[in-house]
Amino acid sequence: MFSVGDHIIYGIEGVCRVEAIGRMNVDGLDKNREYYRLRPVYSGGTIYTPVDGRTVMRPVISRQELETLLPEARQMEPLTDVPSDFRAAGEYYRSILAQHDCRMLLRLCKTLYQRQAALSGTRRSISSTELRSWRMAEQMLYGEFGFVLGMPPAEVKPYLQKQFAGE
Repeated sequence: MFSVGDHIIYGIEGVCRVEAIGRMNVDGLDKNREYYRLRPVYSGGTIYTPVDGRTVMRPVISRQELETLLPEARQMEPLTDVPSDFRAAGEYYRSILAQHDCRMLLRLCKTLYQRQAALSGTRRSISSTELRSWRMAEQMLYGEFGFVLGMPPAEVKPYLQKQFAGE
């Protein structure tokens, strides 16, 4: 269970601050159930989610975990078990996005980047489902990494490019 003030990852919403925990007096919520009241860091609004809900919630990675993860990213293998069926592949990508596991998201980005690069010589492109999944994975990673690094998500991509270039 998280505590008030913790920063967590909540589903595809990304980084949220836990503002309250307990029974909430909010229309539409079960008065006998405990909820987290979350405030998304990068968007407005308030999220009420059951403490025992199904949506993936986990602590934001630490700075140390990020500093360990980034050097590993260059060596990560692309995904090799992507289904060849278009619909099954879309479900596969959605399952990776729903887990919000940084390593898997990085592997997804690497996979789709390599697919796009391979297709560029043929004047073809990856599918709209793949492109959407790639953009969502990047958005999720840039949000979490930016939070950990203390920079806006828009500055994370150039930062990572410098890191991977060895600067």
